[in-house]
Amino acid sequence: MNPETIKVIVRHYPYEEKAFLQSKDENLQKIWKLCADTVKYGVQECFVDCPTREKGQYLGDVSIVAMAHSILTKDASMMRKALENYTQSSFVCKGLMTVAPASLMQEIADYSLQFPMQVLWYYRFTKDLDFLNKMFPYVMNVLQYFEKYERSDGLLEKVVEKWNLVDWPANLRDNYDFDLQRPIGEGCHNVVNAFYCGMISHIDEICDILEKPKTGKREKQNAAFTKAFYHEDLHLFCDSDVSNHASLHANVLPLLFDVGMNEDSKKAIVELIKSKRLTSSGTYMAYFVLSSLKRIGEIDLLQELILDKGAWLNMLSEGATTCFEAWGKDQKWNTSLFHPWSACPIVMLSELI
Repeated sequence: MNPETIKVIVRHYPYEEKAFLQSKDENLQKIWKLCADTVKYGVQECFVDCPTREKGQYLGDVSIVAMAHSILTKDASMMRKALENYTQSSFVCKGLMTVAPASLMQEIADYSLQFPMQVLWYYRFTKDLDFLNKMFPYVMNVLQYFEKYERSDGLLEKVVEKWNLVDWPANLRDNYDFDLQRPIGEGCHNVVNAFYCGMISHIDEICDILEKPKTGKREKQNAAFTKAFYHEDLHLFCDSDVSNHASLHANVLPLLFDVGMNEDSKKAIVELIKSKRLTSSGTYMAYFVLSSLKRIGEIDLLQELILDKGAWLNMLSEGATTCFEAWGKDQKWNTSLFHPWSACPIVMLSELI
């Protein structure tokens, strides 16, 4: 075969890059390009999870890639379409389906809980009040869906209809001490409740913007979360209400959503992140790790972690031209070598532009 006869057709959503990182750090520039190219080629008629395998628009992935695409192009119309796609799935489940538009019947609790966060981010980016009003009933539907899983103190328990993901692949959950069987078994665990606390906070902010009554749940929910999961001696949050193991995942979300925070817990969580690094989590959860640091102004540590040799630089060392599904090819039996959910440095570094 003559290599000169081989041709490839490249197809992606119309893309004009309008945001560029100007950094003296060559590795940071390489990571930016890796992520920007992943977003460019990964967005087709929707935000595809993996263009070569799943080919579906996953709700949790939209938290990362839709923001990155909006920042890179200065155009959030694709994100608007994605949000509308998820509302169109509400006739199946008020808590929304994980993949839309599609016939695949998959549901992930962690992802549905992020929908109000996505709606709020879209509003902040566009200032489109009419669209926020349009989304509001669906935001409240998600809240009503999860309320049926509240126990007496308000914490979620046994969200059996939806997969409790925490992170993926499973070997990058930092030994999260809870049995995440499907459907979920007995007990009360941290991550789904941290996302629930965050969702309530996001809904209250949306209510403020729209001049509607707040949920009235935030203070009680945060107090219940702290009582159930905070370890006074460690100044960290544990994985479940009967565990003493404090994983990275159980702590970055309370830091991000400002749940049960005091100076001791904030300091302890930052030290935990410094110790665990990004590679104790998957590339999906890395977005939340870095976002938590960004919220509290730990920008130097944020950049240090992005430049960690085990993270995006490892992908590049393994020949990546688009982001992998995990930090390296051998971390999952079928690691996708083209996964837009790994493009969060675009969102994190955009403030440096």
